[in-house]
Amino acid sequence: MATREQLLERYEIEMELLRRRALTDLLAFIKYNNPNYKANWHHTLITQKIDAFLNDPEQKRLMLFVPPQHGKSEITSRSLPAYAFGKNPDLKIACASYSLDLARSFNRNVQRIMDSKEYGEIFPNSRLNGSRVAFDDKGGYLRNTEEFEIVGHKGYYKAVGVMGGLSGRTVDLAIIDDPVKDAIEANSTVYRDRVWDWYVNVLETRLNNRSKVILIMTRWHEDDLAGRLLARQPEKWTVIKFPAVREDLNDPDDPRQVGEPLWPEWHSLQKLNDLRALSETTFASLYQQRPAPAEGNKVKRDWFQFCHEKELPGGIIWDLWVDGAYTKNTANDPTGLMVAGYHPVHKRMYIRYAHHAYLEMPGLLKLIPEVARGQGLNGMSRVRIEPKASGHSLKQMLNNDPTNNLNAVEIKNSLVQDGKEARLQVAAPKIEAGRVVLVEGNWNDKFITQICSFPNATHDEYVDLIGYACHEYMDEVEREGVAYY
Repeated sequence: MATREQLLERYEIEMELLRRRALTDLLAFIKYNNPNYKANWHHTLITQKIDAFLNDPEQKRLMLFVPPQHGKSEITSRSLPAYAFGKNPDLKIACASYSLDLARSFNRNVQRIMDSKEYGEIFPNSRLNGSRVAFDDKGGYLRNTEEFEIVGHKGYYKAVGVMGGLSGRTVDLAIIDDPVKDAIEANSTVYRDRVWDWYVNVLETRLNNRSKVILIMTRWHEDDLAGRLLARQPEKWTVIKFPAVREDLNDPDDPRQVGEPLWPEWHSLQKLNDLRALSETTFASLYQQRPAPAEGNKVKRDWFQFCHEKELPGGIIWDLWVDGAYTKNTANDPTGLMVAGYHPVHKRMYIRYAHHAYLEMPGLLKLIPEVARGQGLNGMSRVRIEPKASGHSLKQMLNNDPTNNLNAVEIKNSLVQDGKEARLQVAAPKIEAGRVVLVEGNWNDKFITQICSFPNATHDEYVDLIGYACHEYMDEVEREGVAYY
């Protein structure tokens, strides 16, 4: 067993190695200044990307999309400026946020780091007026809650609220941390325009050929500052985004399996699922970093009509529509289920239930009869299955089981081969005309969000199903001479 002296010596060696790494490694810098700092994998990746960004003269614009309360500001707005000044005390840094008060708080955090003994051990030549008083040339350098200067160098730091001025200032590194405070601002066209005008007319005019910009935010709205910049100059920006729950395997830097949370020690999957249940739309934007316009893309949210279960007209024969995936692998698309019916007098399609599930064939054979019984299907109803691969087998197995009393058929839809775009184009005018009515339920928000986010939604099973149903109910049935049942 090691003695106390040996443990102390080992610790001192480890800290010295960490101090040396901190000269060129942002994460090591953070850990040396704060030994209690515990980095999750995404913090490590963020610091690696920032180091690469700072060291590459060709990279000028970086966006980081991170869910709320996942440690982005600790790295980018508190530690990064101090680290950057240590590497280059002549830098001119501006840090902006939605309010001057928040920007000032970041300023104070940076000053505290630069005043620390640990910082002086790493970067002894970068110091502030009044810090490390062993130096005697500390007079005459500006230092307050909005700005400070680096003693003996040309560098300075300016804290500014979005809409604040930067006149007369050159900016080598601009850090914009959350230019939007809340949903009220995010959903205000006037506010978004003001943020855009500030970026174009204030910040951009302070940059030079070597300047770099880092924009850190959670995505509140498709038309937010990040959205406008990506729409106008996508080739200029490197984008790094972290969904709170992984949804696909497209990002090789993400070590998670599909369905795993980003930082489970602080934000468990259960907590995130609870947030998702409150609002699918909010969760998709703030936590998954894929906002859709509030009014929808090809389909607008306010096109959908709603009714209470008690307001349903009589005479509707309910069908169960199935877009089968037949897998438990959450990296793939789920199976989609939708219960819908058509009222020939009202000429409207009613949807009373939608659900998705990751199930293989045995699980699906059990679920479909349960949904059929629970949603009021009868002897005239159909289970309408997308005619692909395992769909043929699913139809046969459902029909061969006499306990189900189900009539499974393949969707007789000419659009099956035409793709999702064509199917949604069929549905969109019917929805816009108010002919698609959703029965109020806790599934509504997730259903509408997926359809209105298409083609940017992670999955599209409901897009398929509503397209199939609109075509068969409203095109085939209403065409003269065609009987639905």
